[in-house]
Amino acid sequence: MKKFIIIAAAAAVVSCGNKQQPSTYRQNDSFVATADSIVKEEPADNQTNLSAKAIEKIQDFYRNYVFGNEAMTREVAYKYCTKSLVKKLADDYDYDGEGYAVWDFRSGAQDGDSDVQEVTSIEELVENTYKVTYNDMGHIGVCIISVVPEGDDILFNEIENKHQ
Repeated sequence: MKKFIIIAAAAAVVSCGNKQQPSTYRQNDSFVATADSIVKEEPADNQTNLSAKAIEKIQDFYRNYVFGNEAMTREVAYKYCTKSLVKKLADDYDYDGEGYAVWDFRSGAQDGDSDVQEVTSIEELVENTYKVTYNDMGHIGVCIISVVPEGDDILFNEIENKHQ
């Protein structure tokens, strides 16, 4: 009987000593493990993130600088464009002094049938190339913009304006 009590007590001590609380930890930022289960976190798709950033940046640029009232300064040009595109926009600028031909992103219309100036759609054509359709005072236009990743950001690399 003494043996049975000692064995039962030892089993109880071992059982209590091995009881673990569920723990959560990260390993390589791709898995979350707990004592009960392992749940795989879905990795972010880099192209999807790039596309979302590109579309947001294109919308912001058109809203503020192409159709908006904010000036296209040197800082703005380098915030949105690669060095080669900044050079092209500076070369296309027809006036005295430093400036950038933001109209390269528009229809070129001086007047129109309406006051509406807005992007109507942005569509990804192929990887890193976007078709921007816009209404420029009643003139429908299309601008093809290619982008390149730059760290965590993207920059416009080339543009081709197609007036309709």
